[in-house]
Amino acid sequence: FNVMVLVCIAIFSFEIVISVMGKSDYWLGFFFILDLVSTVTLVLDLTWINDLLAGNGDSSSLRSGRTARIGAKAARMIRVLRLVRILKLYKALYEADRERARRRQQAALRATAKGEDDEWDEQDDEALVDAEENAVQNQAGQESTLGKKLSEMTTRRVIILILAMMVILPLLQVDDFTQSPFSAEYGADQVMESFKDYDASGSITDRARYWHSMLTYVYYHNWYAGKGLTSFCRYSETLSCSNGFWAHLYFVGIRGNNESLVTGKAGKARLNFTAVESFDRMSEAEPAAIYNLGSLPTRAQELLAAEWNTDCPVTTGSYLKGVSIIAEELAGVSYVVACPQDLRVTESLRYSPVWQTRSAFDEWRFEFYFDVRPFNTETAIFSLATTGFVLVLLLAGSLMFSRDANRLIVNPVEQMIRRVKEIRDNPLIAMQMADDEFKLEELRKYRQKRQGCFSRVLSALSSCRCFTANKDGPMETVILEKTIIKLGSLLALGFGEAGANIISHNMKGSDSAGVNAILPGMKVDCVIGLCRVLDFGTATEVLQGRIMTFVNQIAEIIHGVVDEFHGSPNKNSGDQFLVIWRMDTGNNVSSLEDLDQKKVVRQRIAEMSILAFCKILGALHRSALLADYRTHPGLQYRLQVRNGSEASEVRVNLSFGLHAGWAIEGAVGSEFKIDASYVSPNVNIASSVERCTQVYGVSVVVAQSCMELCSLEFMNKGRLIDRVLLSGSSAPMRLYCVDLDFWSLDVDRSRGPLVALSTKNRYRARQFIASQKQDKWSEESRMVTAFDSDPSIGVMRQRYSIEFFQLFNMGYQNYSQGEWQVARNLLTKTHGMLSEKDGPSGALLRFMETPYQFKAPDWWRGVHALEDEF
Repeated sequence: FNVMVLVCIAIFSFEIVISVMGKSDYWLGFFFILDLVSTVTLVLDLTWINDLLAGNGDSSSLRSGRTARIGAKAARMIRVLRLVRILKLYKALYEADRERARRRQQAALRATAKGEDDEWDEQDDEALVDAEENAVQNQAGQESTLGKKLSEMTTRRVIILILAMMVILPLLQVDDFTQSPFSAEYGADQVMESFKDYDASGSITDRARYWHSMLTYVYYHNWYAGKGLTSFCRYSETLSCSNGFWAHLYFVGIRGNNESLVTGKAGKARLNFTAVESFDRMSEAEPAAIYNLGSLPTRAQELLAAEWNTDCPVTTGSYLKGVSIIAEELAGVSYVVACPQDLRVTESLRYSPVWQTRSAFDEWRFEFYFDVRPFNTETAIFSLATTGFVLVLLLAGSLMFSRDANRLIVNPVEQMIRRVKEIRDNPLIAMQMADDEFKLEELRKYRQKRQGCFSRVLSALSSCRCFTANKDGPMETVILEKTIIKLGSLLALGFGEAGANIISHNMKGSDSAGVNAILPGMKVDCVIGLCRVLDFGTATEVLQGRIMTFVNQIAEIIHGVVDEFHGSPNKNSGDQFLVIWRMDTGNNVSSLEDLDQKKVVRQRIAEMSILAFCKILGALHRSALLADYRTHPGLQYRLQVRNGSEASEVRVNLSFGLHAGWAIEGAVGSEFKIDASYVSPNVNIASSVERCTQVYGVSVVVAQSCMELCSLEFMNKGRLIDRVLLSGSSAPMRLYCVDLDFWSLDVDRSRGPLVALSTKNRYRARQFIASQKQDKWSEESRMVTAFDSDPSIGVMRQRYSIEFFQLFNMGYQNYSQGEWQVARNLLTKTHGMLSEKDGPSGALLRFMETPYQFKAPDWWRGVHALEDEF
């Protein structure tokens, strides 16, 4: 490493010498000082220099530790200056690229000049347009003094700002070293005091107290538990242990300037293996305290209980004896450390007792060494990230400053300078410049007209003119350039060829006052709802162009109610609306850890889906807009002929099906067109459930998967009508219907207040809808109460009596158990018990009659397939 640093110092020094010799404005300039400082700071990377600045580890005062940290921080800040070299490398590459572009542009101009003719050929002249436009960005001549000076000043200011930020900001931060005392310092004093008591008395009690203090100190800063090894910190998931710190104890010893005293104290400080083993067993068990001490490997326990006879090299006149628990290759030990000197100074921290006099401290003391390599690794990572960020900031800042300056000032000024030089050398060329400029303007207009809409959008995006219009006209530099051409043309016209020499001579006197999906799907649990518009084909044939208005009027009711009850209208495929209630709507499930609470949320979603479909049915038949279709002559005639119904019975109607299960949520389609939809066998099952409404003659059918999520009180609102095996389902399921007599509803002809549909009123309406929607999740809100209190649902359920439900339930139970004769009598009563024929009763009677003649077959187990019914 030191060899590489010395090679870099030599290379950079050679670069400075060459730059001084080859650049006239480099010596003692801004970049010279930066290069010199950045090269000199490489010396700080030499290991012996770095160790000297960080301290040799022999100092005992806290003040020297702070001084070492401040020195290291200052060295890191000074190294930031080396980033300037990367900026200079970028500038060199940029200038080389500019030179290549200049040569290509000159070649294009020469090629265009060779093929030039007198005819105005727009396609042939497009090469000339490109060459002239590139000349604005890549000048044919040498970089102007103005451009060079402006670029240098911009770069210099950016560098000064960034370096000032990097140097000053760390100095304004409080060092966390002085924030609070450490457990290592306090524990070292505790161990020292207990050892002094034991050394003075020699009693077993004081020895046990010393062993306990020492082991508590070692295990509290457990090196193996701090490495994140779960086998040595068994309860790390619930309790804290030393892996929450960056520094971990690895060496314990006694140090002093009296070798015989240090040897004697080290011999007496040795720990007993039995005590270590007993303490390890105690700490390994689940403690009552929040902090877990963890455990040590068996071999590490043996190393800890070994004799303190390891002589570690220290400064002259000082002796250190102790033990290291990572002196051998054990679990988690990738680098063996027998003495603190095996690690670099910056990789180790030393703590000693401070509750003693200076003379006693120098004579002998305990020393505890902590491994801070994990902290250094993390610090290095963040330092690299900081360096990368500063580098990006330097490059981006310089590039933005230079780009704006080049685009707005440098390039136009250099273009004008090139024009002036050409006129100075040949005043008559100004007339040709005027002709070329006019030709380029016309070609640009022609190209702009020929440009498609997509190309214009891309051009606006690339020039950042997406949302602003150019109302101020052309830039002043463009006006000035055109003025120069006009003035040159006027001079050429006024003076003629004869006065060319006079013009050229005066313009050359420069010393005077001269004249820039398809994502994979995601599995979700949800309630899937299907709404189907009945007789949709007939309505389409009759309404034709008005069918879109018809569908949108229905969709307005469906989408509004579904959204109020936290559902998501997904798509419409003609006569069918797909609606989804996700089980993890918002934060109501994902943030709940309690399974019972999740069950409550799923119950609420299932109940809201059923209630929403019931409210949709009520709103549909009370809508005055949809009621107008009841008197539509075409619909009346077609539905009468098809259904044989009376005119008064013709109305817009929907059927509903609900099923709960999983679905894959994602984008369906291609690069040309995609739709966000749900794909799952459960969607097909929900469609089969909806088609059951035609079999059983009801409006709302709910599958067992959805109804079982509801509360028992809400389940009582539904009626169990059959147990079937549907297409797409591998297991039989119960079917429930919600009995609703929509024929009993009257149309709502009342007119609400007329409110202007302004932006303010739209906002108020959205706020009101959001509050109503949020109330559905409150604990006071109960879907059963909302079901019972809804006036439309109350009217639709008015004719269904308790006696009717009891008779049907008895009939269904006999039907399910195979007592079909008894079921026939009961279901016949319920079939004609109401003002209208009961659909589920009729469906069960038809199934038992044909072809079984009300005699249950041998295979009957209360379940039958329903494909034939469709």
